[in-house]
Amino acid sequence: MKIPGHLLLTLLLALQVLTGCAHQGSEQTDLQTSAPKQPPAETAPDQVATEVKADVPSRPFPTDTFYDLLVGELAGMRNHLDIAREKYLKQARITRDPGVVARATSVAAYAEDREALLEMALLWSDIEPQNLDARSLAALSLARSGRLSEAMTHAVFSISKGDDEPVMSIAVAAGGLSPEQRAPLLTEYSSLRKQFPDNQTLLLSSAMLFSQQEDLQQALNTIDRLLELAPEQENALMFKAQLLHQLDRKKEAIAFLAGSLKTLPDSMKLRLQYARLLSEDDLEGAHAQLRLLADKHPRDTELLFTLAMVSRGLDKTDEARQLLTDLTRHPGTAAAAHFELGKMAEEAENMDSVLFHYAQVRSGQQLLPAAVRLSQFMARHDELNNARLYLHELRLNHPRQSAPLFQIEAELLADHGSLDEARSLMNEAINEHPDNNALLYTRSMLSEQQDDFASSEKDLRTILARDANNATALNALGYTLTVNTDRYEEAYQLITRALELNPGDPATTDSLGWVLYQMGNHQEAIVHLREALKKLPDPEIAAHLGEVLWVSGDREEAHAVWQTILDKDPDNATVLETMERLKENQR
Repeated sequence: MKIPGHLLLTLLLALQVLTGCAHQGSEQTDLQTSAPKQPPAETAPDQVATEVKADVPSRPFPTDTFYDLLVGELAGMRNHLDIAREKYLKQARITRDPGVVARATSVAAYAEDREALLEMALLWSDIEPQNLDARSLAALSLARSGRLSEAMTHAVFSISKGDDEPVMSIAVAAGGLSPEQRAPLLTEYSSLRKQFPDNQTLLLSSAMLFSQQEDLQQALNTIDRLLELAPEQENALMFKAQLLHQLDRKKEAIAFLAGSLKTLPDSMKLRLQYARLLSEDDLEGAHAQLRLLADKHPRDTELLFTLAMVSRGLDKTDEARQLLTDLTRHPGTAAAAHFELGKMAEEAENMDSVLFHYAQVRSGQQLLPAAVRLSQFMARHDELNNARLYLHELRLNHPRQSAPLFQIEAELLADHGSLDEARSLMNEAINEHPDNNALLYTRSMLSEQQDDFASSEKDLRTILARDANNATALNALGYTLTVNTDRYEEAYQLITRALELNPGDPATTDSLGWVLYQMGNHQEAIVHLREALKKLPDPEIAAHLGEVLWVSGDREEAHAVWQTILDKDPDNATVLETMERLKENQR
């Protein structure tokens, strides 16, 4: 922990007092009650001590208190944050001295201890209710803790003293509230705007609250008022464009941004937002804007990566490849750039480039996707054994990713019909990671593919014994019971519980429709299966809906449902098998 200059001065003064106590044998000593401002660099040490003694009020503290504070300072200097925090929090609670409490607040903030920071901020504001720093920090800490109505009391004081940051922090935090919880805040902000009608931060935060309430027109009106006061306020300009877009006034939003850029041509934020809006319907226009930005900011790797992705979308392959190649030389974008170059090499069926670029993805969020794509590419080119060796090497080099890498290999084996090997590999993985539910789930699915329902059920129940609210396992077990047994009521309970935990999930909704069908409730089954297919046009869901419609006598619609899948995938085995089975039964 780097100690600011004023703390070193505090320590210097403390040591001087300690020396005096040692000579006098006194049971009490003096410690300054508030931290002095850091003096100019040219001030001599003897002048500093004189200034501190002259300017800072002091009061007697017991020796135990003094020593705790001294230990806290020394601990801070040595980066022992736990000790520093402990000592300062203890003495802040005991002494309620403003200087000690302010210092304890600073230590809690540096240690990122939100609970202690909130406690100290509230204590400080209680001791010094007219201290702007204390009140503002109390407002910010309360807002971060979700106690917004309490935070508003401090925020009102802060804005009256010229600090409007708390009202913005409260508005941001309000995004996690329900509309009913947010409504009283809007009333308070409306009252504040009457007191401070020209406060720009208050207007912007009020617009945010209206937007959170989905009152977009009122949010837009508020932003327009702000822009009357500050026509070139960048955040307000961006927010207005966003609101126009949300109000389905996209053309107006684009025109507004174009006009704003004439006034603020160097605004990177505005031009990026302009490019994003253009990209929805005018990729060439977006590319032109990004190109302008890239020319002005040639070292902005995030911008260059975005330009590369747009170039790819426009089939500007050479430009995209050059941009991505340049980005592989920057540590922050190397992995992502190699991953995209690997995908481009896949499209070109360039084996050497595929192997090279995916193998260069050695960290970050692209590591596992690169492992999946490279191993699948190798397997498609009759290099399954080499793909397995590659995954094995990755497990050795990345032990923290061992479990998902086991899964990737098992799924690769299953896709190529090697179910026994895949299941054996999962046994090995679970021996290494016995508490990993994802591995148990994968083994359960492999067991079901091998018609070993008992083992599949056992693994799923193990997961649920550990995590009773695992929606994926609940749905999987319910569906497995539906398909493999006549325990439909039990399956129904499991699936409905999964849907409560994961409302609207199309896979679970499909399971619900299928178990209802097995229970003889065809009409309700059709409702759920239609909902699932609308959200996820999956062949299995289409096969289920078509079958229930067929059995219910609506064979024309059943054919129409199946045809939506066959139009895209004429050889889809799931749909074709369902159609053949039902027609066979009809004969």
